[in-house]
Amino acid sequence: MPLVNHRARALLLLCLFALALSPGLAAAQSTTPRTGAFIAYQCQFQPETNTATVNAVLMGADGQPIPTGTYQVSVTAGSSAQPLPSTAFQVARLDQRPPLQMILVLDITDTVPVDEVVAAISAHLIPGLLPEDRLALLTFSEEIFPITQFYTDKNRLVADHLTGLIPLGGDNRLYDSMLQAATAFPANNPARRVMLVITDSGRRELVQAADQDIITAARRGKVQIYPVGFYSRDRTDDAALQTIALSTGGFSWVYNEPRNSRASIAEAVAQFLDETIRTLNSEILLTVNMQGQTADVNGFVPLTINISTNNDSSLSDQINCPYRALQHSITFLDTIDTSRPVTGRVDIGVTVQSDMNNDSTRVVFRLNNVVARSSTSTVYTFNAAENYPGYYTIEAQLWDTNNATLATTPTTLRLYAQQTLALRVIGDPVSLSGSVQFEVTSNPIFILPAAQINVATTANPAALFPLGTAVFQPDGRAVLQVDNIETIIDRLFPARTAGDTFQFSAAVPGVAPDDPNLAYSAPLTLALTPPAQAETPAEVIPSPITSIPPLIAAVNEQWVPPAMIAGLVALNLLLSRLIRRRRITRMINVPDNHDLSPQLMSITLRRGDIKQSHTLTRKTVTIGRGSSNDINLGDDPNISRQHGVIMWRRQNWYYTNRKPQISTKINGKRYRGLILYKLESVTEIEIGSTLMIFHSNAQQDVSDFIKTNL
Repeated sequence: MPLVNHRARALLLLCLFALALSPGLAAAQSTTPRTGAFIAYQCQFQPETNTATVNAVLMGADGQPIPTGTYQVSVTAGSSAQPLPSTAFQVARLDQRPPLQMILVLDITDTVPVDEVVAAISAHLIPGLLPEDRLALLTFSEEIFPITQFYTDKNRLVADHLTGLIPLGGDNRLYDSMLQAATAFPANNPARRVMLVITDSGRRELVQAADQDIITAARRGKVQIYPVGFYSRDRTDDAALQTIALSTGGFSWVYNEPRNSRASIAEAVAQFLDETIRTLNSEILLTVNMQGQTADVNGFVPLTINISTNNDSSLSDQINCPYRALQHSITFLDTIDTSRPVTGRVDIGVTVQSDMNNDSTRVVFRLNNVVARSSTSTVYTFNAAENYPGYYTIEAQLWDTNNATLATTPTTLRLYAQQTLALRVIGDPVSLSGSVQFEVTSNPIFILPAAQINVATTANPAALFPLGTAVFQPDGRAVLQVDNIETIIDRLFPARTAGDTFQFSAAVPGVAPDDPNLAYSAPLTLALTPPAQAETPAEVIPSPITSIPPLIAAVNEQWVPPAMIAGLVALNLLLSRLIRRRRITRMINVPDNHDLSPQLMSITLRRGDIKQSHTLTRKTVTIGRGSSNDINLGDDPNISRQHGVIMWRRQNWYYTNRKPQISTKINGKRYRGLILYKLESVTEIEIGSTLMIFHSNAQQDVSDFIKTNL
């Protein structure tokens, strides 16, 4: 008999031990893998920026915010299957979330330590909510009590409805309460909706709402459910609560320690409420450019948002965004005379009408379909002196900040840029006689055709007669020599008198016969020196000198040894090269005032398996072995410390070496000294053992374009 009692006692102890371990083991076996959550709950259209702002919840499987940079976002608008480009939207984590609506579903059955739970709510939940958050209370036991109003003064809710709660016996109505709370949020408030459930109850005798009914109602209203469960004399259905939480984008906590007390339950609930507050801060703001979207018959554009995370499963949600098409217009001010050539500066103004604000739009002026300026100013100054002479078509557009065109001027302006020439007689004589040299000076930046020197009487300035032509040199000077000015004038104006004065002018004819002059000088009024009382020499009409330097022209009427002529030609070439070098050096050191193109370009370096890209955001980018360069090419002895430069001039990108003795291979051909090589996308520049590719910033992988075999 004692042996039997001993065995029975041992069996009883084993059963009690197994019973003590069973709740924790059951929770582990019934817990399904947790996943992250993404819920887009509110979308607002911002007409002043033509964007839609989407508030969304994004949390990981641990219930905490997903760190920025560990997930990727794609957005699809309307019925299109093609995602929007990444430049059409921005994602930002919100450090301060917007106000939300919360319904607290509280179990007050007699197995719950109500006073301790209320104390945890007062000390850990209420202080963590925002002052603007709206909180309502729904309590239940065997019956469901009416839901309170939504309070922003949460302390008043505690004082009026939570203080002095009396636990009630009987069965519980947990699941019916959750279904009722899921449909109790105000329909006219788009704020985030959260249901916080605190309970120790499970399904018992009463037939209650099914789990799927609760999930369906919560999803319909985008209500996140956050169950906080604990074991007391009753026990929660852990698997059911976790399924409801995961299916509604919420999170669940369960305190399943069988050896508990009222104090330990209160401590666990307090910890779970602290974690709830941290979880509620898992919010992001998505800003989508709505340019080009079309609303449906109800005035909405559906957005489908997909989230790919590094550690969690893919997440997705859809939200309807209100949208209306915005109105934009841009027109030229009628203040410009386009019938006359422009020789200086002229202001071109536009009138802009837009539903968007000025900070969200830019006025873009296009010169011959190339962007000349992009800013918020409605006035563009066209400077004829900075543009090669000829016709220019000017168009204005209204762009948004993503370079999408909102409106274009219905008409275009056609202006004719005319350069101004300076004409003088070398030596600046008061009156002309004998051998005369006319000098024409132009802007050396523009390589103009030959200038034509004309003459007319001051009495009839419209009757022009040509004296000859002069070719412009690299320094912008052109010289015409007339050996006997009196003879030429007498032939052109046989009826002239001794007191007549003459107007000399220089002009570069237009491309077409009816075009205005490309360049024109102001008239220079001079007289002829009265003839001496001597025999009039024979008439000599020399041919105009076009390309022979003045020094050679001075001796071209006499026999000159061939060696001297060769020396003079070599001197002329040397001077031309020197002028060209000084011109390029000046271009390097003095950038023009043309704005950078809105299409950014890049330089990608290739040295073996190493690749490095530099976006060209400055007008002058120096390249070389020295550390002071914008692009440092390392310690290659075949590369000079100050090797080359890439520069934005005349609305184009150019490359040049920085010293006369330096050489660089461009597209397989070697160039030495100060050159001016216009860069096109894609251009290969090989310096030493480094290959650089000049390309558009949009071409991230330029491997397919490389032609050079290093």
